[in-house]
Parts: sequence; structure tokens; C-alpha cells
Amino acid sequence: MYYLTPNHLDCQAGYAMILAGRQVVANGRASDGRTLLRKGEALLRTGAYARRPDVPYQRRALYEGAWLALGYTAHGKLDDACAVTRMALPRLDRVRSPRSNALLGTLTQELRRRKRNQAVADLLPELENALARQPA
Repeated sequence: MYYLTPNHLDCQAGYAMILAGRQVVANGRASDGRTLLRKGEALLRTGAYARRPDVPYQRRALYEGAWLALGYTAHGKLDDACAVTRMALPRLDRVRSPRSNALLGTLTQELRRRKRNQAVADLLPELENALARQPA
């Protein structure tokens, strides 16, 4: 349990809030959902997602980055979602994580619905190609 630091627990709470916020928004309570999304985003921004690709905990960085990008997407912060996703893409070549790949697949689906945004349109081919290279 050496990895279970206070920051790791904060990030776990962060992606739980993102998950809950997305669900609350989908159920028509946008204001409550946005509050949860903001709190989750703040917790996840303290995590490993922005670490350089040559330092430890790349699996954690990929997973937390995927959740943060999903939160930004649900919140309509598409430029932020694309920036975080671009940080995650280089990790896909070294990290084998079906859980992270599934989250990135969900993110891809959500971004496809918003491809009128130029940042999203630029990112989608990169994201789709990176996921296509992952082992099944």
C-alpha cells in the first residue's frame, strides 16, 4: 500500500466526483452536476496526470488524466479536455491499461459529438489512432 498517499486518495475522490457529476448532469440536475465536476477537477489537477512521461506512476497518470479529460468534456471545457488528452497519448505506448483505454474510448465517443470545436477536431484522429494501436 506504499502508493496509497493522501494525494492518491484525493484523486480517487476526484474521479468519483467526476463520475457522479456526469450522472447528475445526465439526470437533468445540471447545477448540482457542475458543482461535483468542479470539485472533481480540482482534486484531479493535483494528481499525476501532468507528470513527465519518464517518471514513475505512468499508469496512474494515464487513468487520472482520462478522468480529468472526461470531467472537462462534461463541463464543456473542450480546450482543457484536449490539452489533458494530449498529455495522456504518449503514455499509451508504455502503459497497458484496459481500464484507462476504456475511459479514453468513452472520451472519444463524447468528443465525437463535439467535433465542431477545432481543438476537438484536431485531436480526434490522434486519439482514435492511438487507441487503435492498443492490444485488444
